[in-house]
Amino acid sequence: MLRKLIFLSVIMVAALAIAANMGFVKIPFAVAADAAPAGDAQAGAKPTPQETISLEMGKDLQKKQEDLDRREEIVKAKEGQLLALEQDVQKKIDELKRTQVKLEEVVKMRDDLEAKNVANLTKAYSIMPPAEAAQRLKAMDRAIALKVLMAMKTKNSSKILSSLDPQTAAQISEQLAKRQVE
Repeated sequence: MLRKLIFLSVIMVAALAIAANMGFVKIPFAVAADAAPAGDAQAGAKPTPQETISLEMGKDLQKKQEDLDRREEIVKAKEGQLLALEQDVQKKIDELKRTQVKLEEVVKMRDDLEAKNVANLTKAYSIMPPAEAAQRLKAMDRAIALKVLMAMKTKNSSKILSSLDPQTAAQISEQLAKRQVE
């Protein structure tokens, strides 16, 4: 839109200049650079209707040019603001990516530590008497108990399950079967 207005303004000025050169229109001194000096003989005369129209067109063009200049300044200011916002967003994205990498490292360390702890618990419960291991596994968090039993050799886990009461053994067996399918 701004470019169209500038283009139309340039065309209007060019048309006025051509008309002035051909003698059809006289351009007032405020618009044309080659206008007659102020002390000319026509200084006191009233402008003709053509001159009045030219003067009005010149003022309109000047007003439109000033309006276009203001709009262009506003657009440039908004472009600057958008660029600054874009840079802020990019900085935040980069910061989030760094945070994500750190979190992934922490999760991996936690998973490794958990796997090591499960391995240690598995060793400990494998060498315990089955009845004692059964009571302790029944009291611990079910998810951890399942991990320990899944890590054990089948011979040891079956002895521990047989030492549990039938209802708890059935629940744990069902959960073990579901986990092995996943």
